[in-house]
Amino acid sequence: EDKLKGKLGGIWAEQENTVVNIIEKINPAVVSIIATKDVPIIEQYYINPFGDNNFKGLIPPGLFDDFQVPQYRQKGVQEKQISSGTGFFVSSNGLILTNKHVVSDETAKYTIIMNNGKRVEGKVIARDKFQDIAILEVQGSNYPFIPLGDSDEIKVGQTAIAIGNALGEFQNTVSVGVISGLRRTIIASGGAGESEKLQSLIQTDAAINPGNSGGPLMNS
Repeated sequence: EDKLKGKLGGIWAEQENTVVNIIEKINPAVVSIIATKDVPIIEQYYINPFGDNNFKGLIPPGLFDDFQVPQYRQKGVQEKQISSGTGFFVSSNGLILTNKHVVSDETAKYTIIMNNGKRVEGKVIARDKFQDIAILEVQGSNYPFIPLGDSDEIKVGQTAIAIGNALGEFQNTVSVGVISGLRRTIIASGGAGESEKLQSLIQTDAAINPGNSGGPLMNS
């Protein structure tokens, strides 16, 4: 029994070290993607719809002096964050892979936040709504990047490690699980009421939250 416990403890320790080593290697290549755009500033004000009209003396003077109706008007614009997601470098010359729905707004500005906190502007150079993938480009070179694996080699039960900007607030959050299924098909719905059919997906029980979209899923 002691030998079995020792052997299992060694296996668990080895698996833990494997995950830690992977995270240390991969984390620098994972980025957060922040979408911002100019949105109208709406100002509220009030008017008295009756003004000085006493309806030819039928209304006592001053009866509706305190009657106010709210009105709205635009007072300039301000830059505001509208969404956030995750991406990762797939080449050393600044190409970042993410989900298309992370960068779907063609009028928005996209800021890339590196793992070290550095911010750079990202330019969307390709969107594929059928595969829900997109590619951004940032200026520079010698970026750490993640090589893409062969999804045909994945087996159910393998370790699955996800990294992403969880809830759009917790950058480079790590979650671990297993590959739960392969070649899944779902109908995905977006905030604008749009839906699309996504096929040949990898299912995992590693925790995935809003903001994780576009982040890498890795095996050991």
